[in-house]
Amino acid sequence: MGCFYLVSDYNRRVNNTQFKFIMNKVEAISNRILKSDNFENVAYVCCDWQEFVFEVAEWGVDHIATLDFDTLTADEVKALDSFIASFGNSPEDPHPCSKYADPIFA
Repeated sequence: MGCFYLVSDYNRRVNNTQFKFIMNKVEAISNRILKSDNFENVAYVCCDWQEFVFEVAEWGVDHIATLDFDTLTADEVKALDSFIASFGNSPEDPHPCSKYADPIFA
């Protein structure tokens, strides 16, 4: 019977444990952008990650999901470029408010 109590105690401890799933940086940032209306609205007018970072920096934001923007690798930035582009804008087909848009009054 001693073994039964050990297994039972183990199962109780495991079942009461809250497991945290670790996401990679791109997933964590992308999920946070999607959960914040303000971040998502900015993403809709940006064409790439650099433009998004520039826009949110005006609010004093230099990190999202506890991840500093300057710690991202080139591959992570490329993945975030694709994520921002998924909102429908690109440097080739920019939103009118984007830095990539042709100025109307030149």
